[in-house]
Amino acid sequence: MTTTAQDRLLEVSQSYGDAYDRRADDLAAAQSPDQIKAILANVNTLEIAYLEAARNALDASGPAIEQAFTDAQTARAAVDAAYQNAKGIVEKIRLVGSLAKKATALVKAAHGT
Repeated sequence: MTTTAQDRLLEVSQSYGDAYDRRADDLAAAQSPDQIKAILANVNTLEIAYLEAARNALDASGPAIEQAFTDAQTARAAVDAAYQNAKGIVEKIRLVGSLAKKATALVKAAHGT
């Protein structure tokens, strides 16, 4: 599968939008100040990735970009599964953190940085 710049932007956008939409419930479930900080940091990282993706053309191509896209999709699917299966907040924070890293890596790879 070869992805387009639009595919990549949509992947990052969906990841950020989901994290933003889940933020209030996650904050309510947080049991410590560190968990609150981690939730907000994850959302912030995804927001930055989304804004960079929207600003930059993600039109680089090649196997590394396709792998970064697949990694981001896989990470988002793991996050979605955690929410659907009512996993604990610690697991959700960990998975969203991983997704934030994968989305950021996709943006950097597809932008050529």
